[in-house]
Amino acid sequence: MSRLGLLGACLALGLIAAPAWALDPGEAAPEVAGRHLLHADQRVRLSELRGKLVIVDFWATWCGPCVLSMPQLDGLRDKLHAEGLGERFEIIGVNVDDDPARARRFLELHPVRYPVISDLIGLAAKRYAPPKLPSAYLVGADGQVKFIYYGHGEGYAETLEEKLRELLAAEAAG
Repeated sequence: MSRLGLLGACLALGLIAAPAWALDPGEAAPEVAGRHLLHADQRVRLSELRGKLVIVDFWATWCGPCVLSMPQLDGLRDKLHAEGLGERFEIIGVNVDDDPARARRFLELHPVRYPVISDLIGLAAKRYAPPKLPSAYLVGADGQVKFIYYGHGEGYAETLEEKLRELLAAEAAG
């Protein structure tokens, strides 16, 4: 296992604490960019989604809770898009595996409709410093981190949906 994989495994299991430079709500969301894992001709950049609410979701193929959270995120995305909110909301999955081919195979077996990129060199993981996997960062239309959900548990999708709807309502009112 690579150093990044070992670090990710330790963080996912909660064996080590989050680095002191981990993001907090209210801070500017660092750039996340890369080629779409299943559509290599497509590039994905968080900065190109400015003006939308975006969930940046860090995950790995070896992370059991990630396997549970991804279909829930996909369902949340589908629900909001079906309500006509697709122009105001998106998800970017950030895979932290050290083998993009493994992540592609995983996505072929467990497809999601949102774009997923590989963080092969760990740049996004270093900037966001997720203390465990999955970690979902809700980024506002202004590019600021508004809410963070570490891990996966009961009420995961419901909590994210509630926070998204609060922000969508605030933007519509403001």
